[in-house]
Amino acid sequence: MDMIKIAALTGLFAATASAAGAADLSQAFLSSSSVIRDSRASSLGWYLRGQVGYVDYRRPDAKFKVGSLENDFTSESLGNAAALGVGLGYRFNSNVRADLTLDHAFDARFKGGAPAPTLTGAFVTDEGSFQGSTLMANGYLDFRPILGFTPYIGAGIGLARNTLSDDVRTIHDATTGIETVERFAGGKDFSLAWALMAGVGYQLSSNFTLDLGYRYVILGGVKTRSYDAGTGIEADLIAAHEVRFGVRYSLR
Repeated sequence: MDMIKIAALTGLFAATASAAGAADLSQAFLSSSSVIRDSRASSLGWYLRGQVGYVDYRRPDAKFKVGSLENDFTSESLGNAAALGVGLGYRFNSNVRADLTLDHAFDARFKGGAPAPTLTGAFVTDEGSFQGSTLMANGYLDFRPILGFTPYIGAGIGLARNTLSDDVRTIHDATTGIETVERFAGGKDFSLAWALMAGVGYQLSSNFTLDLGYRYVILGGVKTRSYDAGTGIEADLIAAHEVRFGVRYSLR
């Protein structure tokens, strides 16, 4: 899976570099009448955006408490999720634009496991549901369009609201065969979030632009409400690779 991510990222940035180089070649080998007109100049001003996405979470750094004892999970994971987002932006010129976006990723399954610190031969498993929302201010640099396709790069910073709910802990004692189950109240935390982006836009008209992009986002952490009291779980360094498809609509 990691090799697929690396190959996808390499291809995306290679495509951006190739497109920039192709822009120079097009001026050298094509007549001025053959160069595609840059219609972004006619779309300066405010725009709306919306997108759907696929979220692939990285393995978080998670730990758990049993009474006064705190231990790291030996294995932990966050499942994949779907996401929706909306935003309001402004294009300053043919190369620079910025927007304010609100995104929400739906339920992703958290699972962590480790040997029980208080029982020899026992194993602790925690499972819960994670959701993440971000409110971010983003800036973008658009490159020269080629055949209607405009590569871009961007970065964003803002606030993440992370929620962990429905946490269920199972302790299985292999020696006795006894299994106990506990449930913990969920938790909500706010964290600083930041993101790096790259993608390509395709302008359908002076108002509509299709957008296919990649975002790497850092979301911070979250813990159950009972964690500070001595039981529950805490997850830190939550991050995700996202592939997003959407549309931008100019309000000119």
